[in-house]
Amino acid sequence: MEMTDSARAEAPAEPVRRDMDFDHWSSKVAFDPYDSWSRLRNECPVAHSSRHGGFYVLSRYDSVFAAALDTEVYSSDGDGTGVAIPPQEMSLFPIDADPPIHTQYRQLLNPFFSMRQVGTMEDWIRGLARRLIAGFPASGSFDIAAAFTLPLPRRVGFHMLNFPEHLHDEVATAVSAVMDDVDDRQGEGADKLFTVLSGILAERRAQGRRGDLLDSVVFGEIDGRPVDEQQSFSMLVLLLMGGLSTTSAALASMIQWLGDHPEDIERLRADPAIQKFAVDEFVRWSTPVAHIGRTVKKDTEVDGCPIPRGSRVLLGFASANRDDRVFDRPDEVIVDRQPNRHAGFGIGPHRCIGSHLAKLQIKVALEELLGSMPAYRIDHSQIHWKGGETRLMDRLVVEIEEAP
Repeated sequence: MEMTDSARAEAPAEPVRRDMDFDHWSSKVAFDPYDSWSRLRNECPVAHSSRHGGFYVLSRYDSVFAAALDTEVYSSDGDGTGVAIPPQEMSLFPIDADPPIHTQYRQLLNPFFSMRQVGTMEDWIRGLARRLIAGFPASGSFDIAAAFTLPLPRRVGFHMLNFPEHLHDEVATAVSAVMDDVDDRQGEGADKLFTVLSGILAERRAQGRRGDLLDSVVFGEIDGRPVDEQQSFSMLVLLLMGGLSTTSAALASMIQWLGDHPEDIERLRADPAIQKFAVDEFVRWSTPVAHIGRTVKKDTEVDGCPIPRGSRVLLGFASANRDDRVFDRPDEVIVDRQPNRHAGFGIGPHRCIGSHLAKLQIKVALEELLGSMPAYRIDHSQIHWKGGETRLMDRLVVEIEEAP
């Protein structure tokens, strides 16, 4: 929150910084953002950063919640700038759209992500999880991110989209390149992604309908007109960005916490009824989509801080989920936390379309790991984080403990 010296002298109560210089793409925020989030909430709940062209940061639960619900003031479209800070070259639908167009995109995709439809995939997902776990070594150390938390959601996403298996690795690599490097969103990684996905879309148009999710992307209608190639590409990229990373992030965080807190493993094994609460708690604690942008459509004010029309605003979902004004012991996982009105899947009309699918994968993974995973420890020296709008561990080395 920017203030003049005279205004600062007259300001009551809360300490304020002129500019926190917060950068959600920095390695510091990727690896250890918790102190920065705490300082934002406690010292400057409406901060301003000069990074990436300048933006405001909302960090408290109440202000993030209110902004996410208020699409009249906080636009996801932003006259084409979308929700990414800095902006991406192309809009990704439906996340970069406001109602009512946003609603039409959601209605096009929703049938494949309903709780009922997702439930039909449980046996398939469980079989996949068991096959991956069966590949774990019986002793020693291994990267469980490479062996489990990354491939499980990737294979689920590719299964839903009916992608050719020989393209899985190429697509995953291209998506990661675009998501991981803020400087490569319009570079070589984006070119590779465009090439491979354009080929998949063209092949489906030539083959015709197959009754799957990709059909909606290719043959759907928006505003009474068939989607064009750019709209199809946009929806497909967003589905991949969401499906291939966010659930991976929650799974890795879950495994990390349980490795550091074996008492919670025993508690979850002893009382399976609380596992459903633990799933939501791991989503809250990890909050994979940590930050997301909006554009202010008219002059507004948050906690006494004016935000001018046209300003970019970063909604800190992850910081909101660590707000001790709302959550008791927010930096800890409380496996039976109730109630748990977390923002881990976003809030309001833009709430994650794949939340039911993500929760099912986390539920199945938790059950299968509790059932067959031997005691293990986390090698914290080998953890590697990737940051940006989404935070996740792409390396998480665990050490299998020797049986007594």
